[in-house]
Amino acid sequence: MSPRIVPIVCLLLFAAHGAHAGETTWQRNATWLGEQIVGCAEGLDSDACRFFPARALDRLFGIEDMCAGESCIGPWSVAELVIDGPGWTELGTGSDQAVLTKAAEMARGGLAVVAIHGGMVALVMPGEMYASERWSRNVPLAVGTRVDDPAASVYAKGLNFLFSDPAKVTLYVQM
Repeated sequence: MSPRIVPIVCLLLFAAHGAHAGETTWQRNATWLGEQIVGCAEGLDSDACRFFPARALDRLFGIEDMCAGESCIGPWSVAELVIDGPGWTELGTGSDQAVLTKAAEMARGGLAVVAIHGGMVALVMPGEMYASERWSRNVPLAVGTRVDDPAASVYAKGLNFLFSDPAKVTLYVQM
């Protein structure tokens, strides 16, 4: 390699590393998240549907008590750990606009925020909120799989795409 090319390559690598270092955990994992949702929605990977909440919380936020190596707990167990486990705080229901706004702000701040109804768990994503006619509120972005209807799994869509009734959805944050 030419002596002139070495400094140029070093500069490019440094610039690329700097850009990567400034990315959020969501940006660094966007491809993985998308692959999980597609794998579930298209029926390519049933484990992607069943274990998505635990894998995502482990990968994005280092919440390791939901996975041991490749073995992760299912969504009902994730919901139980969030509801009854230490470190999680209930924000309120999806029928309260202030709760939805707070959840979106906390997600933008880098905290793990989840929405739960029964055994379905979705992660609230950082980003702008969107008006939902069905919920008659502004809702945060979400990512989640639907074990009961894999094709309805979503990535970077409003929380209302995963849950029909906002009054039955409870949001939690890990602080």
